[in-house]
Amino acid sequence: MPDFAEKPAHEIGRRLEIRGTHAWLVLVRPAEAHEEALEDLRTELSVMLERPVRIVDAGRVSITELRQDIRTPPDDIVLLTGLDGFDEASWAALDLNRSGLERPGAIIMWLSSSAVLTLSRHASSVRSFVGGSFFALGPQGGIMSGEERDRRLNELAEHFQLSSEHVLGMAQAGQLPPDPLFVEWLVLLGRGDLV
Repeated sequence: MPDFAEKPAHEIGRRLEIRGTHAWLVLVRPAEAHEEALEDLRTELSVMLERPVRIVDAGRVSITELRQDIRTPPDDIVLLTGLDGFDEASWAALDLNRSGLERPGAIIMWLSSSAVLTLSRHASSVRSFVGGSFFALGPQGGIMSGEERDRRLNELAEHFQLSSEHVLGMAQAGQLPPDPLFVEWLVLLGRGDLV
């Protein structure tokens, strides 16, 4: 099993902000207290992104019902659980229905490390949606502290030799370069709406 980069909840939130709609991620859940970690992640992402985050258990419904469940509503963030019990046939069925799972809102698949292997072996189409976005939920979840936020804003200002006020002005004028670091900067300033 490969080691996945550990990312706390605020890093996952940043990635979702940058990737925008139609994002697919896999989060390797912690071995212990994963239900508590899932609820904490849901709360933190909802607060950080100011969007609803919904938990959908794929293990309790048919693929047809799952397609309907994740589309109602279509644009929130879905934490997809219940996939750990999927056998090869279930993964193959999910894979065949990949296009039916497309939606404007992001999907985060919450998997054990063994389920990641099963997904990779038996759901190549789903795997292609995820791409390289496989992460382990880091032990230091939580929203970025004010000190961490200020430190990162200072790093960005030094790197680009710009002030936050100047970046906001450029964004409002539609003159911001298409660089993910500027997206991060706006998100840290609480102005993700200008992306």
